[in-house]
Amino acid sequence: MKRLQPLQSDNTKKGLLVNLEKGKLPPQAIDLEEAVLGAMMIDKKGVDEVIDILHADAFYKSAHQFIFEAIFKLFNEAEPIDLLTVSKELKQQGKLESVGGDFYLVGLTQKVSSSAHIEFHARIIIQKYIQRRLISI
Repeated sequence: MKRLQPLQSDNTKKGLLVNLEKGKLPPQAIDLEEAVLGAMMIDKKGVDEVIDILHADAFYKSAHQFIFEAIFKLFNEAEPIDLLTVSKELKQQGKLESVGGDFYLVGLTQKVSSSAHIEFHARIIIQKYIQRRLISI
């Protein structure tokens, strides 16, 4: 009988395991990463609140890093930031499929209804990033 292989996706975490024997994952907050990115795409005020706090490396999932980089580029070029412009930017960079496509971006925007508390969530993402950095030293 043929053994089934687990499905693998390009839309995965960085893969950094702290302790493989015990199965511990590094500090991360994927749900908050999704909420922050979704809020940034639905509300310009959200972008203004966190653009100086966050950086791409703070995100645990590489897909989220790519999405943030696209948002950051649009922000620096004074372009509008929404689902369509982020999708277009990722497509131009050749990264749209690696983040999960338009379907994933739509899912991010549907997980949030406003950018309330986005700064608080961004600071938690930074805390998790700092904890990961400390562990890797």
